[in-house]
Amino acid sequence: MPAANPTTDFARNGTGTGTGQTSSASKDVEAQIQQLRDDIAALTRSVAAVGNEKASEYKGKARRVASDAADASMQMVEAARDQALSMERDLERQIRANPIQAVAIAAGVGFLFALLTRR
Repeated sequence: MPAANPTTDFARNGTGTGTGQTSSASKDVEAQIQQLRDDIAALTRSVAAVGNEKASEYKGKARRVASDAADASMQMVEAARDQALSMERDLERQIRANPIQAVAIAAGVGFLFALLTRR
């Protein structure tokens, strides 16, 4: 896009002393103003297109991050569930191996719980 310089264009066309020159200079200025309006409109469209592209790009990145976070949280939930099941199996094995000790521990925990809830 050539740079429009109204001052030099006006100087090339004359100083505006004649009516024909003034009309011609006025038309040139109007044409340049219209060209500037067209250029500004084109720039506005370009900026809007770039903005829309960036917005789409960031939306995609946000979706990927959210998906990754959801996957990671599901993996953590699964790991916690597996660990809880493993602890339950271990506890059950220990209770089966030492039933009297398990009953004594349960009675002691129950006694402490009863003392704490009375107050």
